[in-house]
Amino acid sequence: MGPRAEVLVFGCHEDDVAALRNAAGRRGPLVLTALTVPEFTQHVIARRPVAVFLGAGRSTHAHLDVIPVLRAVRAELPVIVVAEEDSLELQRRARENSIFYYLVHPLNQGEVRALLKNVMRRARL
Repeated sequence: MGPRAEVLVFGCHEDDVAALRNAAGRRGPLVLTALTVPEFTQHVIARRPVAVFLGAGRSTHAHLDVIPVLRAVRAELPVIVVAEEDSLELQRRARENSIFYYLVHPLNQGEVRALLKNVMRRARL
């Protein structure tokens, strides 16, 4: 059995990170967190996660600005946006960047479990 797949989380609420870890369980991907943009970028390049979860909201909408950089480095990497609130403007901005999926805080366990299965299937792990 090879190393465990990883997903990277940046800018999400702690309870959303906990929900992701709970949904991943022991057999799903390892959930890593990055606290700064440089740390986030380093993990994307060096650790090669199978997906990235980006938190975004009124005060953190700038997190969406890293998506074009991700596309330049790893075009195939699924990007999932976790919005702080249901906002059409935020959703429009996220979708303009060709995201993989859009979630709204608080996370629904069933939806997250299905999303992680889909990401793992896509990565063929």
